[in-house]
Amino acid sequence: MHTEHAPSQRQIRFGEVIKEIISEAIIRNQILDNEIELAPITISFVKVSRDLKIASIYVMPLGGHKKEEVLNIINENKHVFQKILSKEKLKIRNIPKIRFYLDDTFDEAQKIQELLSNKKVVRDLNQ
Repeated sequence: MHTEHAPSQRQIRFGEVIKEIISEAIIRNQILDNEIELAPITISFVKVSRDLKIASIYVMPLGGHKKEEVLNIINENKHVFQKILSKEKLKIRNIPKIRFYLDDTFDEAQKIQELLSNKKVVRDLNQ
């Protein structure tokens, strides 16, 4: 069953390819000049639009340290990632525009865990 909001196999496959390319660029530190030092960054997932023109890349610095600063640095240098993607032999007419976002799923999971640890909630769950 195919729903309107579920990503297609092509979107998923393309997102994984972009994730691999961007991850490799970060590992090789191809994105930044020598003055900027970043903590290790996790790319959680890449969401590609239906028309494959936009790739939303969700990132989180290891440990969540300086996440806003890291996001700003990456977005200021996204043209470098764009150039790296254009050099790859992607079988697509247009290279997608990339946008970086913070992955807040870890924060949300922590909030849920804290709520579930609340004494009143634990009491209600045990009844």
